[in-house]
Amino acid sequence: HSGEVVARVGNSDRQRSRNGAMVDISASPRSSGSILKPLLYTAALQDGQILPNTLLKDTPMNIDGFKPRNFDRSYSGAVPASEALARSLNVPFVGLLRDYGVERFDELLRRCKLSSLKRKASDYGLSLILGGAEVRLDELCRAYADLALYYCLDDESIRNDAMLKERFRDFPFFDRTAVWHCLEALSTVNRPDEMDWRRISSVRKIAWKTGTSWGYRDAWAIGISPDYVVGVWAGNADGHSAPGISGARTAGPVMFGIFSLLPRGSSFPEPRYGDYVVAEVCRNSGMLKTPYCESCDSLKLPLNALRSRPCAYHKSDGSFVLPPAMDWYMRRRHPEAYSSVRRDTDGDMEFIYPENGSVLSVTRQMDGSRGGIVFRLAHKNPDAVIYWHLDQDYMGCTTLIHTMTLCPDAGRHVLTVTDQEGNSRSLDFTVQKGSSD
Repeated sequence: HSGEVVARVGNSDRQRSRNGAMVDISASPRSSGSILKPLLYTAALQDGQILPNTLLKDTPMNIDGFKPRNFDRSYSGAVPASEALARSLNVPFVGLLRDYGVERFDELLRRCKLSSLKRKASDYGLSLILGGAEVRLDELCRAYADLALYYCLDDESIRNDAMLKERFRDFPFFDRTAVWHCLEALSTVNRPDEMDWRRISSVRKIAWKTGTSWGYRDAWAIGISPDYVVGVWAGNADGHSAPGISGARTAGPVMFGIFSLLPRGSSFPEPRYGDYVVAEVCRNSGMLKTPYCESCDSLKLPLNALRSRPCAYHKSDGSFVLPPAMDWYMRRRHPEAYSSVRRDTDGDMEFIYPENGSVLSVTRQMDGSRGGIVFRLAHKNPDAVIYWHLDQDYMGCTTLIHTMTLCPDAGRHVLTVTDQEGNSRSLDFTVQKGSSD
């Protein structure tokens, strides 16, 4: 892996008469979609914020009016971090970025020499991980090539080579075992919406990631092997939407087609001794083992992995208990897989929507009447009766499915729910002025 550009095609030559056909799009900033998620996953692993398969929360989210959704509009409740990366789930990665820090991630991207990040980190906010920033295809390929090259080299080789030393002068120097776990996650073959690639990707082991920007303006695919990095962007040069394009179905096949023309080469080797620690990890939660975890795996982990949290879900009696909202969505999506997981019976509950501190809007219905806000709650006891109070005014009770549609006035409010055992939860939220005018 020399790190040099072998081939570069900046635009299509099929319609040279059209405006913009001679523009080198490979150097044009375009919305990144999901193509930066591998870098965040690697950074979070390096910090010990997560382990490769730590369960991430995948439930409805509302952060000051920002409501990220997964591409298929569904939720898994809890999903291993590596699977969230392979499936390119938006909600878990917004939560991951919130915990990692937008400013830290913005700085990391700049150190990866993504020069089109011109604005302040606060301007991008959490949308930074979902395409809120623009990147160039040539610089994106360079960043992932640096990642692969750095993993394959040792520190001494870099120190003793003037060209390599200059190349990696401002590089973030990711933990190599974190890089390896990222590449392994991206080498997963069986992914939703990309099954047509199974035959192609089984020929060689390639770490690959796709991305699609909002409005179907940009389709991305990046493929990484020890010998080559192949990046593809598809879309309209003038930035107009191209309905039907996606990273998976438009850019991805082109990327794999290019790889099929290249020498096969080797696979990424496992981390070298001294670049990792070995620790016992709970098979259910993906977190460090506790005395209550029955099924564990011994894994090679990044050097900071021992900073990570121990399993938070196994209890002293051996039961595996997720927070209510995570549990509710997980059982709804995979009822057969989690039928043997024991429930806690302490009557705990959690708001599914909205989150505490949310700023909400009330819209008008088609007939001009004022709409409402649907509040949702999860309770671990399926027989629970929930009593709802808005600003101390009784609103009604629910059983089985705990949803309540309310029409609060503009301003701050407190919603309190209480079950038949006297357990209660409160939620603070604000309704924007003029949101239903």
